[in-house]
Amino acid sequence: MHATAASLRRWKTHVCRSVVVATLLAVAGCGLGIVYPRLDTIVAYYVEGMVTLDDAQSEQLDRLLSESLARHRASEPERYAAFLRTLAGSVGQGAGAGIWQQAAQQTDAFWHEIGTELASVAIDIGRTLTDEQVVELLASLERREEEEWREFGDLKPAQQVERRQKRVRRTLERFTGSLDARQRALVDDHAARAGSFMAEWRDNRRAWREGLAAALAVRHSGEEFASRMTILVARPDEIWTPQYRAAIERRRAETVELLAALDATLTPRQRDRARSRLTTLADELARLAPASERKQPA
Repeated sequence: MHATAASLRRWKTHVCRSVVVATLLAVAGCGLGIVYPRLDTIVAYYVEGMVTLDDAQSEQLDRLLSESLARHRASEPERYAAFLRTLAGSVGQGAGAGIWQQAAQQTDAFWHEIGTELASVAIDIGRTLTDEQVVELLASLERREEEEWREFGDLKPAQQVERRQKRVRRTLERFTGSLDARQRALVDDHAARAGSFMAEWRDNRRAWREGLAAALAVRHSGEEFASRMTILVARPDEIWTPQYRAAIERRRAETVELLAALDATLTPRQRDRARSRLTTLADELARLAPASERKQPA
């Protein structure tokens, strides 16, 4: 169900996701040491904001999310830390487009693993929903999507570009420190050329929600429901609309191109700062693993 699937976006924002700038860069300011250990609570809070659960369902959701997070913490933080340390070394020496493309592919793999872990939660809770709760959930999803669409529609094209430029600059500067005039021009040109794919997003979300409705209609069917929900939650990219897929692939290529171009302009001070920030983030992630699973960095 999307209440859980949408909250997966919070996992991918704070831990990993496909487009590198939305993961390694956005994650820098999230306070992992505070957020990650409480992800089960955050997800539960989000879910219950989308659909009204009874006491038994709320207790089941809390238990399932707690168990899921515990499994995740037992195996994954060290892997993410190792990934970030490797990337830090690449940035320290100069990372080309190939390195950033590999990083994007690796974070995609991490995301699918997280989705697979949490799909079981969505399946177990989805089976308990009443018809009234299904109606409430689907209505909440549609309302949330329309709110996001209206917020986007209220902005003029120039405002949309300016917001993208500010967001990308702010995200990058968490790693590099202040960008110089040439670097800001690279970022601003990228943001201006990137354009918006909100129309494709809206159509894709509608298709996803229709898929969710179809899955929940057979929530008492056993394997069929589990199979549908696993795709919806863990592998939604398999059912993206062609237009949305093309937009995402285009944006990813543009992001990799920007990161490679920007990397070539970094000063020694900026490079050291970025390497240090990635290493610090890796250390923070490693500390989130259970003591028995921690390894000393090489």
